[in-house]
Amino acid sequence: MDLPVIVPPVAPRWVWMEEVTYSHIPIATLITAFLFLAPIYEYIGYRLKDGRYDRLAKSLVYFSMILYSPGAALGTGIPMFIIGLWTEFWSRWSMLFFWPLMFQFVFFLTDVGFLFFGYYLPWDRMQDRKRLHIFFGAMTALFGLLIQAVWDSLGAYMTTPSTPFPPISEPVAWSAQAFFNPSYPFLFFHRFFGNISYTMLLTGGVFALKCRRQKDPEEKAYFVFARDFTFTIGFLSFFIMPFIGWGFARMLQIKAPVVFYSIMGGHASPYFVTKMGLMVSMLLLAAVYMFKRYKSKIVLGSMTFGIISLYLVFHWHPPLHWIPGGPIVWRTFYTVAFLGVLAFLWNGARFKSLEWKGWQWVLFTAGLAAFFTFALGGFVRERARQPYNVYDQFVKVEVLPEEADRWLTYEKCLGCHHKSPEEFERYAKKDWEVRVGIERKRPGVDITNEEAARIVSFLKGNYR
Repeated sequence: MDLPVIVPPVAPRWVWMEEVTYSHIPIATLITAFLFLAPIYEYIGYRLKDGRYDRLAKSLVYFSMILYSPGAALGTGIPMFIIGLWTEFWSRWSMLFFWPLMFQFVFFLTDVGFLFFGYYLPWDRMQDRKRLHIFFGAMTALFGLLIQAVWDSLGAYMTTPSTPFPPISEPVAWSAQAFFNPSYPFLFFHRFFGNISYTMLLTGGVFALKCRRQKDPEEKAYFVFARDFTFTIGFLSFFIMPFIGWGFARMLQIKAPVVFYSIMGGHASPYFVTKMGLMVSMLLLAAVYMFKRYKSKIVLGSMTFGIISLYLVFHWHPPLHWIPGGPIVWRTFYTVAFLGVLAFLWNGARFKSLEWKGWQWVLFTAGLAAFFTFALGGFVRERARQPYNVYDQFVKVEVLPEEADRWLTYEKCLGCHHKSPEEFERYAKKDWEVRVGIERKRPGVDITNEEAARIVSFLKGNYR
């Protein structure tokens, strides 16, 4: 059914839809992470009888309150925006998740109720009833996570749809199979720990700049505490991300192979490589400070273990071929790089003194790198699905012939003896008609004459 749409100016509607939606994600995830951590910090302060944790928790909640206004405005506007720009997509998508969206609405109202009337507004009046106040904070965190749980299911479905996208004439209200789709748990936990890591690293970076400008000794001491505490939480919580990310990638390889190929050497790989570059920059900058900041062998050992665990994920992952020479060269390269970084970190006596003011900018830069690493993650998934909005189910209206041919080539030509789009480079400058003709004769290969012509056209245009 071809429902009418409103055509936006300047850019295609899929660009408008994605960009407006993206603007809401950092706000929502920052609120979720802050509201999850605030009652934990408050509880630590309550147990230790240390007012600094209480002040830190309240500041996180206060900043969340500021963000609620633009977040709620975008949350209201985005559905209206998508309904107008692509009515058919919203109708089919929302009918498949109608009841989860209704539950999300109830979760949001409950979350706001606990936050405003139980947690933030009576903060000072409930200093003598800390346990009850922390309970209200925990309820705020719980319902915030439930909201995220619903939206992560909807987002994961677009990459690993475990049930067909329903026709607009068959409203289904909701589907458990669609809701609990294969990549859902990986996306939820990847965002849960990712949110904590990036928000705390960025928060630590902002506190670092406040330290730099602070003249009052007592205030400066507080911001030094807040800077180091939040930055350490963000840095350590990062190390679980590679394991979840590896499982996420493995699930995409099984359930959404074209997305996997698009990221691992395909058209989305430049964004993925940029994301990994930002991640490495963040790790190096943060690790240098952390190894200088802490002297405890237990803390340093924990961070070393985290870096070694990152190496193991590299080892388990299929070779990425980011440098020429094959898998042996690639594995040798990153092994030497990891050993060199560890040797450099443990020889931290040559680092600048902690009094060096440049550390504040180092921390802030690491926080920004963490934020953009996070932002590029969702961007990579969106680009990897192109030209589909829902994997192999629903194509964007403005699809280009080259995009469709690229998807067909990845789908038909990768996964057997070809593991990555980069392997097409080996056959460049050869006769693609002959090459595709040979591949079509392999057992189990099903390529029609029309598909073969499209594949040859794409290969000729991109691998000459």
